[in-house]
Amino acid sequence: MKKIKLLMVLMVFLSLQTVFAQKSKDYYFSKTLKLSFEETTTKVKEALKAQGFGIISEIDMDVKLKEKLDDVDLKPYRILGACNPEYAYQSIQKEENIGLFLPCKVLIKDLGNGKTEVVMVNPAALLSATGNNKLDKIGKEVSKKFKDALKSL
Repeated sequence: MKKIKLLMVLMVFLSLQTVFAQKSKDYYFSKTLKLSFEETTTKVKEALKAQGFGIISEIDMDVKLKEKLDDVDLKPYRILGACNPEYAYQSIQKEENIGLFLPCKVLIKDLGNGKTEVVMVNPAALLSATGNNKLDKIGKEVSKKFKDALKSL
């Protein structure tokens, strides 16, 4: 019974997260670069590393979707999972289910014509969706680090 209640709470929470994200235009930061897709990926990883983040997951969505769906033709679209272990640990201590939002997502999208777009989640906006004020400081700090990484590109 407890598992069913927890599952229901998580489903409502995820639904609220989706509604929040759809209504808020501030849930991400972005920047367009005049670099190749691979050059951008390298620079993004370096910029995040300089801010204390490691990449713990990397998914080429264009490739994965092509594997599963016959008629998919998507330009290179990479999702990076960025993690700062200290912030992740602090967040888990303050909100046990915050792992639903971890790692922080960073997108790299090939726009064509030698341009790419880098899109980083705004952790402050995302964490505010939890309603847990204990996460506000962490969200603001991580958002600043993401903005600084983006500015350095």
